[in-house]
Amino acid sequence: MTHPNPGPVVQRILLGAQLSAARELRGLSTTEATKALGWYAGKLSKIEAGDVPTSDKDLLKAIRVFEIPAEEAEPLQRLAAEARRKLPPSRVPEWAAKYVHLIAAAKELKLWNSDTFPATVQTADYARAALTQLVTVSAADVERMAEERVKRVTILKSANAPRLWLVVGEEALHREVGGPETLRGQLEHVRELAKLPNVNVQVIPFDGGAHASPGVSFSIVELIEGRPGIVFVEGLTGSDYLGREHVRAYNLAFDNLRMAGLSRQRTITMLNRRIAEL
Repeated sequence: MTHPNPGPVVQRILLGAQLSAARELRGLSTTEATKALGWYAGKLSKIEAGDVPTSDKDLLKAIRVFEIPAEEAEPLQRLAAEARRKLPPSRVPEWAAKYVHLIAAAKELKLWNSDTFPATVQTADYARAALTQLVTVSAADVERMAEERVKRVTILKSANAPRLWLVVGEEALHREVGGPETLRGQLEHVRELAKLPNVNVQVIPFDGGAHASPGVSFSIVELIEGRPGIVFVEGLTGSDYLGREHVRAYNLAFDNLRMAGLSRQRTITMLNRRIAEL
């Protein structure tokens, strides 16, 4: 099985990341580059973030200003053309659709949640129970969105599966989202995921004390090996995609969370114990 077509969002992000790297290689700040390109303030930042498509005319101008070699320019032009394709919307809120495309093309995923299991690893029942409580999700959308979340899990079992680092607080093992039966099914599901060679699951125990990200759940998506990833932080009515200097801070926080978590085997032992209790 291969990854599904991630859609033009990822192509925009990849193109933006490569243009950003080319600009920095030339030693240009965003302000300096914007002036040299003759663009309005904010346009370059939007392109580098992958928020807007890049026209052929704008790309050719960037290639010239950033002095991108011909052998590197041609793949960028193909990427820009792919990024302008039209695809049907995902079955998620518009502001979260970008994240769905990101994880479909990820090389590595780092997920942290203190009190529940994140959407990417949820079972259908757990997802329905969680979505039902969200004031921003209509009853008519719950089933479709739950199905979409379950589909994300298939990526972790595909031939090109990304590496997954999942860290949760011990509260996630006790909060009975959907009731005891639903929670048991979710814990069994996570236990099975933990046995995959590309997945590492850790729990931060209650007695572990303070940790590096109190009250803030987040995901880090790495699209290109060796390049800084993109941080996704979701709220009730919107989300933030953070790059550059933010990624370093979130990666450091995630590393500290992993160090505070139990080992893989002790985590599985805790999952087994909690499953037996339910």
